[in-house]
Amino acid sequence: MKKKLIGSIIFATLFITGCGTTNAIKSDTNVTKESRAESGYEVKANKTYLRDWTARSVGGESRPAWLAPLFLGDYSQYKAQFDISDDDVIKVSYISASDVRSAQMRADMQYARQIAKELQQSVNNYATEQSRSGAIDSATKSAIMEVTQAQSSAEITGHEKRTEFYQIVDEEDALTGKVSRKCIMYQVYVIPQTTWARTTATYLKKVLGEMPEELSMDEKAVMDMVNQMMYDARHPTVMSQQEKEQELAYSAAMAQAQVELEPEKQKAAAQQELVKIVQDSRTERTKIITDAQTKQVQSLADAQTMAALSGNPAVQSASTVTPADANSIDAQNIAYNILFGN
Repeated sequence: MKKKLIGSIIFATLFITGCGTTNAIKSDTNVTKESRAESGYEVKANKTYLRDWTARSVGGESRPAWLAPLFLGDYSQYKAQFDISDDDVIKVSYISASDVRSAQMRADMQYARQIAKELQQSVNNYATEQSRSGAIDSATKSAIMEVTQAQSSAEITGHEKRTEFYQIVDEEDALTGKVSRKCIMYQVYVIPQTTWARTTATYLKKVLGEMPEELSMDEKAVMDMVNQMMYDARHPTVMSQQEKEQELAYSAAMAQAQVELEPEKQKAAAQQELVKIVQDSRTERTKIITDAQTKQVQSLADAQTMAALSGNPAVQSASTVTPADANSIDAQNIAYNILFGN
């Protein structure tokens, strides 16, 4: 049975690649400066001073017109400028290091992990929605979320690194005044639909292959999951500046909660922090749990379920953060300051 399901993944991805276009979806989560000011996640930003950037010596722009929209998830301007097909999938990697070469090497090494994290979030969101609707049982949903936590890498053969752009900054710590120099590296990958289908299929084969036989999903559920994952890749969420700021604050809090702990204690710390984040992010429009339900959270999978059901992309993104994401989050915080002002 399991071999049949895994085999159906290939068919599903090949069929689905012929459907749809890559259109961004605007986030509908309303985040205001007033609401963030009341949050426990409001932090004083470090000051950044831009010193150098790609092609500066030959008149290159320090902030290309496509960079800020790209940072917020809107790839349309980048695609238009570089003549990229609407059907291609775009992925962006952010890394910081002390110099350009180190940033390049670190970004290259971290990219496969980043893709696995994004696929994990897509699978978790799908499994949670299906569990809520009754299409799959809660045990299967929990098993899926547990297995995806262990998938720290993804197949990236055929992912083309189309653009590499760096900015060198001096960052002044808001608390101590200490200044440190960092290189922020942006890497933009362009991925044909058929290649992304292969990446998705390989990832799902690993996930389904490690699930208990008695919790295997039926063929229709597998097809639907592949369909959703391909849709997510072709329809990235576009955030506002305020939503992106919230996402980075939540993600930084998740990483910090786990960073100095032994591996066996990280899940419990992540669970507790994620529950706080879900509570912090709730509004009258997006409230999905009661205080009583919050107290019943027994595992990280339960906390991730709450995050998936929140409908808030900032919370959903933070839900899968581990200490390994700390550098990318730091790079994105610096990039935010560069692109949108200190």
